[in-house]
Amino acid sequence: MELSIFIARTMGVIYLSVGLGLFFFREMYMLALRKILDSPAYAFLGGFMAVIGGVAMVTYHSIWVSDWRVIITIVGWVVLVKGVMLLIMPGYIRAFRGALLVRFGKYLTIAILLFGLVLSYFGFF
Repeated sequence: MELSIFIARTMGVIYLSVGLGLFFFREMYMLALRKILDSPAYAFLGGFMAVIGGVAMVTYHSIWVSDWRVIITIVGWVVLVKGVMLLIMPGYIRAFRGALLVRFGKYLTIAILLFGLVLSYFGFF
């Protein structure tokens, strides 16, 4: 349980920070995101980091229970799969360019903030 709380706190703070950054400084985040989407090198680096984080979460937090801790396990698997895909084919992220930058930008900001709030709630309270 201590590991679950630590991960929830860490991820909660990260998601809240990114969500608030997207909310208040959208243009700066969109500029950074455009650079990431246009550069296979950034995608490769992101994939490398995602594989490390995903493997760590899948290895040390593979908890399939019917409470909030399963969220962390599912996120770990999603991060691992995303990282492997980025390493195998770094250009695939370009397929999501339109959705990330235009169509779902506001909805993603809200989802990121809500996810950060949920994880922070379970981690800190």
